[in-house]
Amino acid sequence: MTTQMFLCLGIFLFMMLGFLFAKKLHTTLAVVSICTIVLVTFSGIIPASVVLSKFANHNILLIAGMVVVSAGFSRTQAVNKLSSLVFKISKGSFGMQMLGYCVLAFLLTNLIPSPMATFGVMVPVIAAFCKRNGISPSKVMQPIALVCICSIGTAPFGSGMYTYATANSVMESYGYADYVMKILDPVKGQLIISAVLVVYAAFIAPKLAPNQPSVPVTLGGFTNKAGAVDDAPPLDPVREVLGYGIFLLTTVGLIFADTLGLQSWQIAVTGAALITAVGVLKTQEAIDAIPVPTMLMLVAAYAAGGAMEACGLGDMIGSLLASALGNTRNGYIIGFAFFIVPFLLTQFMQNFSVDNLFQPIIIMASKALGCNPVGLLLILGSACNSAFMTPMSTGTIPPMMEAGGYSQKDLFKMGWLPSILMCVLSVFVIMTVFPAFP
Repeated sequence: MTTQMFLCLGIFLFMMLGFLFAKKLHTTLAVVSICTIVLVTFSGIIPASVVLSKFANHNILLIAGMVVVSAGFSRTQAVNKLSSLVFKISKGSFGMQMLGYCVLAFLLTNLIPSPMATFGVMVPVIAAFCKRNGISPSKVMQPIALVCICSIGTAPFGSGMYTYATANSVMESYGYADYVMKILDPVKGQLIISAVLVVYAAFIAPKLAPNQPSVPVTLGGFTNKAGAVDDAPPLDPVREVLGYGIFLLTTVGLIFADTLGLQSWQIAVTGAALITAVGVLKTQEAIDAIPVPTMLMLVAAYAAGGAMEACGLGDMIGSLLASALGNTRNGYIIGFAFFIVPFLLTQFMQNFSVDNLFQPIIIMASKALGCNPVGLLLILGSACNSAFMTPMSTGTIPPMMEAGGYSQKDLFKMGWLPSILMCVLSVFVIMTVFPAFP
């Protein structure tokens, strides 16, 4: 390992331990994030200008925009009406209500090509659900986020319909076109896994979640540790309709962003501007809704992840894995290896970075072994979709932590069981449907 690799590893340990023990050290996650950003800046691993650019990352802008749009929507009566409808259909059953919201999250996350944006859409709806049932947000926010993160690209519509094209392009670019991923292969390999995760999130995950927030909740309309919701005065009829319309247009815009030739952050920020301009939210309410600590955590994660890529630490780990496989012919062992290492890395690097890093490694390893890379690429997708153990893993986690009042310790407690579930299901199901040596 080089000096920069050791330095990068030290920064990661500082960030992880800081997130884990922030409360005991009488500091905040935001302070730890700022310190991490400063350390990366002075480490010299990546230029200071690159670190600065992370503040303008599209996900940062997407969070800011969607939080304001969601805050505006939560001021309308729509969320209460939707919550009442789900309550009526489920006959008051908590588990059945959760199942309904988890199915809704599954559908939306496959229509909107961003788990973070989907979670932003779901937050005001879940906030109303908590208010109606007298439930702490800490019991339900993580299960909903879990579905948003783990289910993307697994349905036979939306983003799941072009996963195959990306995989085939990568295989062709690395000169291994002996195998081709078909349009429905991602669905065959991952839909059953998502279905199990939806049921888990509805009926089991809330039991592992803390009864009360570990830290103050600052996202989703909640104002105290018990999860009470601030009851602002109702909007007038005109602004009520405008609140509905802007939220729906923003959601539809996110679904068809690629068709419209727009970036998701453009749509979200435009929606936020309109919500404020027409008076659904007052200017100060919109400013107060923006989760600055969440955004700082995400900037820190991007900076630290960028340092890992730049110094080659991630590449080194991937190369060691490919070498360790040797000449094994057991597809389940190969599948497990290509799940567990990306899974561990994606807790510390953004999951899309790990996905991009390991795609060529899988192709080259498959070419050397003479095996089918289709199942391994799908396993890589599952591993990268299992990004829910740390705030560095994916952009959805920081807003989830604020919406549910979770600490880093809570993430570990809630995340170990679905991690095992994802690993076992992914390796068994995918490598059975797409064997390495057909």
